[in-house]
Amino acid sequence: MVKGEMPTSKVGAWNRGYTLIELSIILILLGVILLFALPKLDIIGEVRLRSTARELAGTIQSLFDESILKRAPYQLVFDIGERTYSIVETGVNPESSEVIETTKRQVNLPDKTYIKDIVTPIDGKITEGKIVIRFYPDGFADKNVIHLSNGKKDYTLVTTPLSGKVKILEGYVEIQEGG
Repeated sequence: MVKGEMPTSKVGAWNRGYTLIELSIILILLGVILLFALPKLDIIGEVRLRSTARELAGTIQSLFDESILKRAPYQLVFDIGERTYSIVETGVNPESSEVIETTKRQVNLPDKTYIKDIVTPIDGKITEGKIVIRFYPDGFADKNVIHLSNGKKDYTLVTTPLSGKVKILEGYVEIQEGG
């Protein structure tokens, strides 16, 4: 190197690290990306909760109709702690008059979706354990109110006993006996 000349980098020489400015720019870019991505994750959880509420409402209406068509009683058995519900067909063995319960399907609730409580006129508000909702062949279902949640948002499902129709209400709605 000639005296007074500035040092220059050689082609192919590796840079031995990042400057503070480069690291700052990367952190700012990551922050901006997360700023836009994190709210989308909340929307995914809300969509999952709404989808679960619709699926459960469809199951209730389907069981109501199926119990009438097949002239067989059905049960929807919720296990609040396990975050599951099962569809159970009940019948009687003609030879022994013994009640036979056959589990047709068990559904696990999606992650971060749970049953807050289930309210029935007979049992009141149940927040833990198992609870059974019955569907009768004569076109009647146990009256119930189901509260689903993901911790941030709630949905309330209200079953009409004589029609099997289910209303899905946004939020945690307390239903009065006359409502």
